[in-house]
Amino acid sequence: MRSGRMKTLRQGLRAAGERRLVWLEGSESETMAAALGWLCGDIFWLGEGPAEYAPQPAAKALRRLGQECDTLVFNGFSGFHPDAFGALAGTLRAGGLLILLTPPRAEWPGFADPDRLRLVSIPEELPRAGHGFIARLARLLPNDPALSLTLAEGRDTWQPIRAEYPVTVDQGRAISAIEQMLHGHRHRPLVLCADRGRGKSAALGLAAAALLRNNPGLRIAVTAPARATVASLFEHGGPESEGLAFFSPLQLLQEAIPCDLLLVDEAAAIPTPLLEAMLARYGRIVFATTEHGYEGTGRGFHLRFKAHLDRQAPGWQELRLSEPIRWRAGCPLEALVFRLLGLDARVRAPVVPSAPRRRQISQQALAGDEALLGQVFGLLVLAHYQTSPSDLRILLESPDLDIHLQEQEESLLGVALVAREGRIPADLAEAIWAGRRRPRGQLLPQSLLAHGGLREAGAPAYARVLRIAVHPELHRQGLGSRLLEGLIDHYAGAGFDYLGAAFSATADLLPFWRRAGLRALRIGLQRDAASGSHAALLLRALRPEREAELGRWHERFRHQLPTLLAGTLRELDPELVWLCLAPLEGEEQGEQSGEGLARFDWDELSCFAHQHKPFELCQPSLQRWLARNPARLGALTREERALLIASVWQYAGWDLLARRLELSGKPALIKALRALMARLL
Repeated sequence: MRSGRMKTLRQGLRAAGERRLVWLEGSESETMAAALGWLCGDIFWLGEGPAEYAPQPAAKALRRLGQECDTLVFNGFSGFHPDAFGALAGTLRAGGLLILLTPPRAEWPGFADPDRLRLVSIPEELPRAGHGFIARLARLLPNDPALSLTLAEGRDTWQPIRAEYPVTVDQGRAISAIEQMLHGHRHRPLVLCADRGRGKSAALGLAAAALLRNNPGLRIAVTAPARATVASLFEHGGPESEGLAFFSPLQLLQEAIPCDLLLVDEAAAIPTPLLEAMLARYGRIVFATTEHGYEGTGRGFHLRFKAHLDRQAPGWQELRLSEPIRWRAGCPLEALVFRLLGLDARVRAPVVPSAPRRRQISQQALAGDEALLGQVFGLLVLAHYQTSPSDLRILLESPDLDIHLQEQEESLLGVALVAREGRIPADLAEAIWAGRRRPRGQLLPQSLLAHGGLREAGAPAYARVLRIAVHPELHRQGLGSRLLEGLIDHYAGAGFDYLGAAFSATADLLPFWRRAGLRALRIGLQRDAASGSHAALLLRALRPEREAELGRWHERFRHQLPTLLAGTLRELDPELVWLCLAPLEGEEQGEQSGEGLARFDWDELSCFAHQHKPFELCQPSLQRWLARNPARLGALTREERALLIASVWQYAGWDLLARRLELSGKPALIKALRALMARLL
């Protein structure tokens, strides 16, 4: 484009407060050369490009967050990374152009996109991956208003934020509300909601700066899924000092962090149980969340956490920031990005289920049905706090993914995603078991091989349930269990050996899987940084000849767990321990005695229960007895199980255990333990 026309176009866009997309099709060299004629101002170049523009790969795109540009070049030949596309589009200020380089639209879906390598275990499997995500982009892009370089006439001139007016009206309201929290009720949280680009994090930082300036000695704690997430907050609030400091969500819950105000940024990307624990522990809290974000969604947060706020913190406030910072509301480019990445996906209210049915749909069919795709992805967004645009590409192109819908008439009730895994070649399975190889994917067999030490675990075929999502208005009606039972029947009929799942486990979630006959085979040694929970791996045999094998695997896990509880899993929830060891409903209860215990152990147990022998001297005998009798825990209360497991296996500190069980101290705990063992022996 000639420089004069380019200048006129950008001036018009800037006056209108809008941005546009320029789609250049052809070979990579042709589109790169054409892109040079569109460059102007501050330039971000994503993917391969001329060295003078400091091109960056998509994986490093998030380093640009908090910055602004006038031209964003997105080289699709280097891979169309959905999260990077969504994130960097938000850095483009009014008057800016997003230059997209791709093969010709007819050839683009079949192009060997490097980003698709994330969908397969090894590069040789790339031809198996689908093309639905890119085919959908190529279908939606033509004729979109964001591609039009003709500006509408008669619009008012847009006024960007200037130095003399450094915040929007929405930001000003948010800052004022945060400042007033110091003088209001201690347990009335503030929730800030906004789409990306509304200055939410900046408002948090500006409010913190004002509070610290006017209240010497004030302590403000900041938390988020990652330290990098709050770069804008600290940029506006000042560097970390005595008054303003970052803590991870786990730090806030595991340590006694003194603070007068807690700012939780990107709250939607922090699991609800952690947010609930923060609410219970800290007084004045601001929860800020992005409703449509490249790193996850805030809509599930709205459904789940706000209901908890209604119960636990009546009178909590909500403020919504709707005015964009860098462009005018209604900018066509923002609408296009939302549409392409499924950020505006919504699920309709369901009918009352009376005869739900399950059906499997192909990725190709789903990619071609925009209305149904919006329903499916919208439901997945509601169900999981970390659903991101990259999950849309996985949904439409992952080669080993099955999509199951639960419907009644035209109403979508639930969705299940299942990955087909296993049948790993013997030489590769041996290398995984030995720790020499770790290909992408194949989570169930790889975990059993590498972590469980089960050399034979690579050969079976596994159906791994990635997600089960039921419409929030239909929870607790048995639809999830019904959908899971349908999956069990389907994959048993399809010749699979096992159905399993791996997820961040809690004592509230595990019973759902156990009711369907899945048993625990592994607990992760480290807490997940986002959820704060340990991962659990569960399996159910789908063929009778696999039952004995699964029984051996579970027995091996039962023998390993007590040793792990004394070390790396010392802080694992005792109720979760019980659920991992407990027999399934209708299953034989196993040993109910101490058969196999030495006479010495029996004497020690009796002396502890009925006499006054110190706990520490009897603990080894208690450990051996408990390892042989986990089923006996089923007759106990949750608190009694916690007392026994935490003290005998986990070496819990007496003070911590007393606080947890609301007892006065070690003497009261020992007394309760003696009485408990006297009942059980």
